[in-house]
Amino acid sequence: MPLRVSTICLRSVFLHAGNALSAMSKDDEARKQYEKALPILDGEPRSSRLDWERSSFLVNIGNTYSRQGDYKNADEMYTKAEKLGEEQCEVGALVDGLGLIIVSMRARAFALKRSGKEDEGKKIMREVLTKQVELDKELIKHKDEVKKVMEVGKEEVVTAKDESAAPVAGPEVKAQG
Repeated sequence: MPLRVSTICLRSVFLHAGNALSAMSKDDEARKQYEKALPILDGEPRSSRLDWERSSFLVNIGNTYSRQGDYKNADEMYTKAEKLGEEQCEVGALVDGLGLIIVSMRARAFALKRSGKEDEGKKIMREVLTKQVELDKELIKHKDEVKKVMEVGKEEVVTAKDESAAPVAGPEVKAQG
């Protein structure tokens, strides 16, 4: 089924309602709102954009568990979100994939700290920094690739412009002087 405006809006409502409830420390209610969006997303195709959305819901659900001291369930959600990133990397979408992994790992690190496992959280944060360096390299490479494409595009436009601006044969005009 293709994306429809109504389902996009509905998912947005669930996200914002969950965020508002979460801000009011109503984690059970927030989690219910986030969870309402997941079945809607199950029917949508896999893509980087939609995996970012899926990941957002999973990480937010994990965060509600984490704030309630339930690290086991929180970690399960972060693992699902991280898997989305790994799958994006496998199909060559490294920038999105690494970004998804970093967000998930970072949430896990904070959940570990919250659950009294600060050393484990710090270890994961060091891994996050390593992944961030990898992502930065991909972004630079991507930027360079885009720049090359833009330069080629400019050259093609200039060439086309030059060809279309060729002088038209006509009577010569002599300068008076």
